Amino acid sequence: MKILIKYTLIVICFVGLFSCEADKRYPPRGYIPNTPKATEQLEAAYFWTPQNKINSSYWKDADYVEVVLSDISKQKLYPDGYLNMTGTYSGMKSFNKGKDPKVKLKAGYDNEYLYILVEWKDTTADASHMTWLWQGPSDKYKEDSATGWTSQRNNDNVLLLFDNTITDAKDVWKWSMAYTAPFDMALYLKADNGGNILDEHKPLTRNASEENSRSGPMYEWNGVRQEITLPNGEVKVLDPAYYLSDNYKMPVPGDISQGETVFNVTADCKYCHGHNGDGISEGFSDGGLLADVFTNKYTREGLIEFIGSSQHEGAGGQYFGKIKNDSVKVENLITFLRGIAGTPGNLLITPESEPQIRAVTNIAVGGIEKKNKQYQVLLRKKLVSDNSNDISFDAGSTYTFSIRFSDNDEINYVGASDIELTFKSSEL
Repeated sequence: MKILIKYTLIVICFVGLFSCEADKRYPPRGYIPNTPKATEQLEAAYFWTPQNKINSSYWKDADYVEVVLSDISKQKLYPDGYLNMTGTYSGMKSFNKGKDPKVKLKAGYDNEYLYILVEWKDTTADASHMTWLWQGPSDKYKEDSATGWTSQRNNDNVLLLFDNTITDAKDVWKWSMAYTAPFDMALYLKADNGGNILDEHKPLTRNASEENSRSGPMYEWNGVRQEITLPNGEVKVLDPAYYLSDNYKMPVPGDISQGETVFNVTADCKYCHGHNGDGISEGFSDGGLLADVFTNKYTREGLIEFIGSSQHEGAGGQYFGKIKNDSVKVENLITFLRGIAGTPGNLLITPESEPQIRAVTNIAVGGIEKKNKQYQVLLRKKLVSDNSNDISFDAGSTYTFSIRFSDNDEINYVGASDIELTFKSSEL
């Protein structure tokens, strides 16, 4: 009996020990639970599985650096014909309309890549870059004439400039809402020690009938859904109000000057929509502002169908009804509406190979909303660079970089310098 009791106790203890071990809660591989806190340095934690999406679990709980911005470059202006492209003209007083952007940086790494997540507040999403506007608004900082065609509107962008001890230059990661966001990428550039970009090749070509700021566009959207295939096989859709892919263009038809006459005089559209669609009604009915991007989200056929429908108060015989059977006047009217809404100033060229820096954002480029709350841009680059003159990142080292932001601008910046990037151990 004593022997039986002895062996029973041994079995019970063994089972109890096994149960205790089984009850231990180990974190799932690729995610280490953490309570987010602000740190002095940007600390990249290690994860076993790639955290390559903004909504990946790691980024919700990662530590972060709060970045205080200040003026870097301000009160710069573009040459003649480039208007309202300097939304950061007064530095911090202009950026995000003077409101605190609350910039946060987070970082992480795996066996192959370094990831940096940049977050900042911005009340508007600016995805344009030298948009063609017909009879557009004047620029409060310039005396340039706004008559006819001018190049207007600019983009939101962020640059990370890493100190490079290998060469007498800085390694630059540049993300732009206008020309890199559509391709889930950032540009990899070089800058001198003063931060001046040495050579910048953007994935675009100018959409212009001549090489000047007032020539007007050569092409517009052909009305086909803009689906582009990235080098990794992913398909993205582009908003035609902001983007024009080289694969979805057609020559601009009609005569915009004649279309202006049709709008203001022949069809008397200004009675409800104001002169040149400025929204200042001349009648009892307020038709709203037409000098805005939203009409360019529609095909030519879609616009014509709506304008002539019962849903449109101006479809009657005293307005659009006067010209609905005159195809030339209708074509010219639509060309005019395209011009006052803004024709994309560039043709985007889809890259043929994978970018050095992959970058994803929380903003959907297939349907951009002007009103915005926050930008989130997740950048990813190989730890070990393919080029010996570029920075490679080693988990045992510290790296220094600066950051710049532009709001509806590309020549005026706010930012911060001397941010240190370190790496946490890959051991639990």
